[in-house]
Amino acid sequence: MRPSAPWFCTLLTAGAVWCGQATQDTPPAPVTTTQPTTTRPSAIGSTPTPFQPGVAIDWQRREVHITTHVVLQAGQLEFFACFGGKEHESILRFDASATHIYIAMGLIGLLPGHPPEWDPSSRRYAPPTGDLIDIAVEWQVDQRTMRADAYDWLYEVEYGRPPLPRPWVFAGSRARRDGTLSADHSGVGIALVDFPDSLVCYSRRFPSRYGELWAAVNATAVPPVGTEVKLVLRPAVARPMSVRLDHRGAAWVNGRVCTAADLVDLLQHARRLNPGYVQPIDASRALRSDQATLRRMLLDGGITDDAFRFRRPAPTSSPGSPPPPR
Repeated sequence: MRPSAPWFCTLLTAGAVWCGQATQDTPPAPVTTTQPTTTRPSAIGSTPTPFQPGVAIDWQRREVHITTHVVLQAGQLEFFACFGGKEHESILRFDASATHIYIAMGLIGLLPGHPPEWDPSSRRYAPPTGDLIDIAVEWQVDQRTMRADAYDWLYEVEYGRPPLPRPWVFAGSRARRDGTLSADHSGVGIALVDFPDSLVCYSRRFPSRYGELWAAVNATAVPPVGTEVKLVLRPAVARPMSVRLDHRGAAWVNGRVCTAADLVDLLQHARRLNPGYVQPIDASRALRSDQATLRRMLLDGGITDDAFRFRRPAPTSSPGSPPPPR
């Protein structure tokens, strides 16, 4: 959610702020079931410009490039990338400060929100807010540039597979009185579980207790410890999504089984990135009772009725038979 006030202030340097005109929320687009595109505009000859130590900006592509190094190649994770002090549960360590990364993201037009916030009444963390971003990784192998989505480097502990890709949330950590961010002092960077000073967050809520960590390193995908890796942060784009409900009542997204909570999260992102989009759900092999159950779960998760549509095969009739009931 963007600020309701016409102006917003973004931290630029220690003790200084930058104010710019905030855009109003985009009005809903006409309802469409056309799959969103993932094509990005071409930027031939685009070269990142050094901004601060470990941070460069590609102005044409609207990307922030951050230098990191691999610090972990096995084990469960609290972070995808961290600042100094959290290397024991993070794949990458930044070679840059949280404050400089924050500023660079603001300069390409990304607005921060807030990290997960503890709600004493419900005794749980409220979701983070902020603009949605995509994260890619780039590294060199035998003078060849290798590229992957950040999610390819993670493994879901429960399913033993990479997570279903989705945008990350630019939460923005928290500003301190000295003009720096708390992430620079706590080491919390790109968090996979709930931390109240995260710079960037995974969108679903998970506790930070070790026995309940949901993600681990995908050791087959991550290069050796010490490898220099460039993190590429950019505004998120909508991802094509195919959803079906099988004969057992299980939901599948892009060919992989998916929990109701994950489907809610994915649909929320799809709707936010493509207002008015309606997600088709193939229910041709599902019982109507299972369809009703999934619908109730989606509505309970905050997905509105106009954000999805079940598809079932049209009734057929043999010659001479009465028309199907309406």
